[in-house]
Amino acid sequence: MPQFIAQKASLVAVLVIVAGALVASGCKSPAQRSRVLTKDQEQLISKNVLSKPPAIQHPKKINFDNKIHLLGYDIGGKPERGKSFDLTLYFRVDNPVHGDWKVFVHFEAPGKRRQPFDHYGVGNLYPVGQWKKGEIVRDIVKVDVPKDWPGGPTQLLVGFFDWGAWSKASQNRRLPLDARDKAKGTDDSRVLLTTIEVGGTAPAPAAGGARRPQPPRANLAPAVVKAKKAAAALTIDGKLDEAAWTGAEATRKFHQPDGRALNAAYETTAKVTWDDKNLYIAYQTKDDEIANKFATNDATLWEGDVVELFIKPDASANGYFEFQWAPNKARFDAQFTGHRKPEWKQAARWNAEGATSAVVKGDGGWTVEAAIPFAALGLKAAPTAGSKWPANMYRIDNKGTHNMAFMGAWAPIGGDFHNLTGAGTIEFTE
Repeated sequence: MPQFIAQKASLVAVLVIVAGALVASGCKSPAQRSRVLTKDQEQLISKNVLSKPPAIQHPKKINFDNKIHLLGYDIGGKPERGKSFDLTLYFRVDNPVHGDWKVFVHFEAPGKRRQPFDHYGVGNLYPVGQWKKGEIVRDIVKVDVPKDWPGGPTQLLVGFFDWGAWSKASQNRRLPLDARDKAKGTDDSRVLLTTIEVGGTAPAPAAGGARRPQPPRANLAPAVVKAKKAAAALTIDGKLDEAAWTGAEATRKFHQPDGRALNAAYETTAKVTWDDKNLYIAYQTKDDEIANKFATNDATLWEGDVVELFIKPDASANGYFEFQWAPNKARFDAQFTGHRKPEWKQAARWNAEGATSAVVKGDGGWTVEAAIPFAALGLKAAPTAGSKWPANMYRIDNKGTHNMAFMGAWAPIGGDFHNLTGAGTIEFTE
């Protein structure tokens, strides 16, 4: 859960970030780190914190819980497929909003597709929890419209959600609308700013003139991968050119966590092998834009391109481990004694001693190779042939860290990545 501390005199001098994850996806646990803002960043905040509202293209007056008033919005540019436009929001702060809250913008084709744009405010530099009473906050959101955005009306919806409650306990809390303004919003505390038609070339309709449907949910068999024992220890270099890898069984292609087919642009598979000391895992993933801005270990890697492993060495126990690897070679590890327990800050203090990893990036994708010592998992010896460990594997693309369309799962069982009930199985073989 990110937390930010700002000096009032300069509007923000130091940011302390303790961020948490995914997404709608249910990820995880970063370590605390601090970042001193540049003068340009401080000036950007000052420029967008106003003493009085300017002229607004589309005035509104909507009250969120007697804390924040939405005063209106501007649209800069034309919403077209494959292009971007700016949505500028104007908020008046009536009372502080305590906690780890984010602004959300939903670019949504009702019943077809949603593109979320969740952020802290003013380019993620000025969090909602630090907004001061009496301020007018101008918040500019760059809305990227996918090339394959469906035809028909598209809505722009806005609200506030408690990222801290979601990242810690999967609680979906939003800042409610005042009773007098509920009719201006939706039942889930979103405000409909406007409904538009997106320009550009629309996706081709399905046969018979019907609109192109969502990819169907696959009727998938249980996810099982056989981990063959390697004849010798592997060199962790990300190349996957050793016999243990070339002869290893690959998982099926990852699907979206809801079971729908994953876009071929993000195709991902994995392999698992082992020896007397280590569990080895390798991911091969396609990617049209390899990016992760978090380069510190145990940071919020799930906010960019990342691959993940959840694994439970003892199927009868409640405990499990989480690992993440990013294309910038940053990694994340945590130990949980129960479902999301302990709280992520404590779980993230654990480190897998002796674990190593390597990343190789190429045109159109990247590869991760990792070794996890069995001793780091609390085991006195390697598992025996025939052992079965509950596990799941994921990948998240940087373009949609809160959107299932940009997430891949080996065993699709929904949005809670920490749920290993009904997930996949790693079976150890000789």
